[in-house]
Amino acid sequence: MSTERNGGAPARIALADPFADPEAVRTALGDALPQAEVRLEQVDAIPHGPGIVGLLVGPEVPMTAEDLALLPDLRVIAVTSTGYDHVPVEAARAAGIWVTSSAGYCTNEVADHTLALGVGLLRGTVDLDRDVRSGIWDVERVRPRRIAGTRWGLVGFGRIARAVAEHAAALSMPVSAWDPKVAPEHFEKAGVRRVANLTDLLAGTDLVSLHIPLTPETADLIGAAELAAMPAGSFLVNVSRGEILDHAALAAALDSGQLKGAALDTLPVEPPAADDPALSLKSTVLNPHAAWYSDEARRRAYAWAGAAVGAVLSGGRPDGVVAEPSHKRQR
Repeated sequence: MSTERNGGAPARIALADPFADPEAVRTALGDALPQAEVRLEQVDAIPHGPGIVGLLVGPEVPMTAEDLALLPDLRVIAVTSTGYDHVPVEAARAAGIWVTSSAGYCTNEVADHTLALGVGLLRGTVDLDRDVRSGIWDVERVRPRRIAGTRWGLVGFGRIARAVAEHAAALSMPVSAWDPKVAPEHFEKAGVRRVANLTDLLAGTDLVSLHIPLTPETADLIGAAELAAMPAGSFLVNVSRGEILDHAALAAALDSGQLKGAALDTLPVEPPAADDPALSLKSTVLNPHAAWYSDEARRRAYAWAGAAVGAVLSGGRPDGVVAEPSHKRQR
């Protein structure tokens, strides 16, 4: 199936992602499309104009519904991350455009990172390092906690949360989870206690990690009331999206001692400005949205996204479908 446009010119496929691995994309495309029919372009923002048939989009380059009207030939948006809140999914579906996700490309990385952040909070490794470097030699100021027996709660129970549950159980930590969209048998299979109510989950755990997508329903899901439900002196880890957590409520909980510590791999604004309140949060470990990263995961994300674009342009059905077009787009 030919992808040529504009009098035989190669189809344009744009990579709107600063971490893009063009070679991984090109290799994946080469399995489905003759190289002569494809022109791969690295871009810093969502491009506009005719001839662009495929678009790979990372979370650092948000896309709007208005962009779609300026991409008359676009047939597929391949999101290069697990989350796709930065893409107008429903507008794309209505416009006859496929949307796919690379979900699963970094399951092990994010689960490992979550465990590292959680165990680091419980053992106080970052605070102890900061103390020693500032001349403080005092074990009891931080008071590291025993890992075995610490109750770990998961908000969300998808691929990554299930991998975290396996890691935590290996350290003799009782694990419970809340996710109303997951069937009970998945909890049973994983040996994880299913909690039907978010407040009950929070109240019954010593450390909570967040593993849910950002949607209108989950924005500010964890606020003052939810943090107050957690046991005094507990911990929180966020490796999903910064907007799921009310950061003003988090600051108050840390200041009061309701939370002993938090680890945040994601923030509402990334990267934060020099005066961002997140940078002055008490007893908090901050990471630069790094939980997903390994060289292997980076290559996998773009190989999968490239394969999705290739599948659509060669007339097939892609993997990782988030939205299937409501109709075939007219060319």
